[in-house]
Amino acid sequence: MAPTDLHYKKYLTELTQSSFFKDSHIESLEQLLSQMTTENWKVRKFKSSLEVESTFYFIVSGKLKVFKSNPDTGREHTVFVLSNGDVFDVLSLLDSKPHDVYWEALEPLEVLKIPMVHMRLWINKYPSIHKSILYYLGERMQQLMNVATDVTLHSTLVRLAVLLLKNINDETNELQLINNLPNEEIASLIGTTRSVVSRHIQELKRCGAISVSRKKINVKNLKILLSIAEEKHLS
Repeated sequence: MAPTDLHYKKYLTELTQSSFFKDSHIESLEQLLSQMTTENWKVRKFKSSLEVESTFYFIVSGKLKVFKSNPDTGREHTVFVLSNGDVFDVLSLLDSKPHDVYWEALEPLEVLKIPMVHMRLWINKYPSIHKSILYYLGERMQQLMNVATDVTLHSTLVRLAVLLLKNINDETNELQLINNLPNEEIASLIGTTRSVVSRHIQELKRCGAISVSRKKINVKNLKILLSIAEEKHLS
């Protein structure tokens, strides 16, 4: 992409604001952007790990579901929901191996992409990003560990309450990332079914923790939601 491109400044700003590139200098990001091209995914467009492994993607806008699927039962489990500023696939960047996951756009997705081999060369040229890569991977590993322990130790109602709390904007008290996901997608994030999530949403409504309007969940009472997440009994 050339500096004369209509959206060049916008894309450069997005890169500089991403936590993944927080330790990178502007000159190195300009060099990276010069090798990138844009791509748009329609809602429900998905790719397998084999399609993704040769390309490194940076999300400019939209939401992407990273999930695993059992072909025999059709059941899915969402590993991550990624949004603007996130990148994929970091593991393929490091080990050059395909991973048994799928990638699906939950919203219209705009991405910057670069061949994986060129991304590796850029990292070798600008090693200051190594720290950010480790930090990014550490966050993802922590999320995976939390999911594994939550499924084992906590009820689905508690897992739903925790998921809502993790995605609340501290300033506005509004949900982010999962704010407009259907119940089926929320269920996939906490390892249960759509019907169970629907039942728990009604429970949270009855106790005053949330309200639902136009299929959008609104947090009404953080104290109640925290109490449920911490498995305390309300009087």
